[in-house]
Amino acid sequence: MQALEPPDAYSKFGQSQPMSVSWTYPPIKQASDAASVPAYCIPELYQFGYHEDSKAVPLSLHLHDRAYEFVYVERGSVTWEIADVSYSTNAGQWFLTYPGEAHTARFNHMEPSRIWWLIIKDPEHNTSWLGLTGSERNLVVAFVKQLPRVFRSVNRAREQLSRLQATLATANTSTAFFARHQLLDVLLAMFQPMPTKTIDPDLKAAVVFSVQKIMKNPDKRPTVGEMAEAVHLSESHYFKVFHEIYGQSPIAYLDRVRMERACDLLLMNMSITDVAFELGYKTSQHFTTVFKKQFGSSPSRWKSKFQPLKNESP
Repeated sequence: MQALEPPDAYSKFGQSQPMSVSWTYPPIKQASDAASVPAYCIPELYQFGYHEDSKAVPLSLHLHDRAYEFVYVERGSVTWEIADVSYSTNAGQWFLTYPGEAHTARFNHMEPSRIWWLIIKDPEHNTSWLGLTGSERNLVVAFVKQLPRVFRSVNRAREQLSRLQATLATANTSTAFFARHQLLDVLLAMFQPMPTKTIDPDLKAAVVFSVQKIMKNPDKRPTVGEMAEAVHLSESHYFKVFHEIYGQSPIAYLDRVRMERACDLLLMNMSITDVAFELGYKTSQHFTTVFKKQFGSSPSRWKSKFQPLKNESP
């Protein structure tokens, strides 16, 4: 994500094309719909933003000095990387990075998605953090450090973030007061464990089996109705269970898995045309279009960049 924090709060490795963000706080001068409130009316909030894109967006390796970053995936999926370890996130999940921790999106491109992000000053060394008492601040520090890298919070995360956005998009004497409490509300919701959804084991096994069966023949493109019929479920019930298991719709998930398989095949030195036909694309041009939308570069450019790295691996 493009950084707008004060220089001492943010460091970046390399350069990437700026994201065409839909909205940020503090405002970007070039953004016509940017927030009108004064920058840093909440000094603890270095940056808050929202972005949606139907294609891959460049994102280079970067870090936030003395600040946590929380990214909420509202729609789609994004794969992040920290120290060569990948973390997949789907709709409804948060991704957390610690102060000074270098991170990026896989292949330096964020996948098509709708996300929100918060870059928040580390409360551990800030005695006035959001106006909390020392003991309250210590609780927040402890809770943040207990959070997993990828997690779910209460189902109203989007509502909370939208409310905070609306508050910061106005400028009056009460803006800072409401925004500070709404930001704290977002954070406190992260510390509340999500109620565990129980999916019938046999039902889950049937849906998982249906996916495995499809991926054995990736050139086939069954409809959701056909997938549901194969495991004797209604289309709506299958869709609901599938989303609870995988965090995405069946079609979106299978398209993503096919692209993952495409990467593997390209690294095995299979030709682009053969990969396209292997995965059920009628033409290599169609495959190239889908691949570029997902990963931000054509299969040939992607292969020339990443195959040497694979060959150098021990």
